[in-house]
Amino acid sequence: MPFQRGACLIPVCTIALFLVIVPARATDEDPGLNSLSDAEIKTLTIRLERVGCYGTCPAYTITIHGDGRLEYEGKGHVMEKGERQGRVETDVIKALVMEFTNAKFWTLPAEYSDRNCSRYCTDMATAITELSVKGVSHRVRHYYGCGGAPKALFDLESTIDKSAKVERWTGDVSKAGPFGTTCWNGH
Repeated sequence: MPFQRGACLIPVCTIALFLVIVPARATDEDPGLNSLSDAEIKTLTIRLERVGCYGTCPAYTITIHGDGRLEYEGKGHVMEKGERQGRVETDVIKALVMEFTNAKFWTLPAEYSDRNCSRYCTDMATAITELSVKGVSHRVRHYYGCGGAPKALFDLESTIDKSAKVERWTGDVSKAGPFGTTCWNGH
């Protein structure tokens, strides 16, 4: 049967009508951090893992749960090794969510490594940051020897540490670091 002007095939019209009626929502890549309800915040999980280097870089993991629970596991070059627990206030968690928004976390690539660096240095530490909320997770592996990661990612990692008051278990690690590095430009 030839197509007639103004004619509508039932399945096509139904799909078009469905697309018009369905309200817009955040994509799976962006769960709408700006509009999280208090109930949704209570279910989120923020995880930061610091992986050591060839040297004295601290190695530990912190996990902040939206209900305020804080878990720490010290692995190496920290004052406290093993597991510890703590609490984080709700307003601090909400401020952290805003930091993820400011860093445009959902748009960051999953990895800053030797494959996508403007400059590369060996023997550096790695930070792995993950946010899970509303059934969606995003994880960014940030090798510190990879030039090209945005400052907002460094700031986010630091803010997570400060929000968890992780120094109470790691001690002052400001002078810790690699024994030496070799660097070169471009990959």
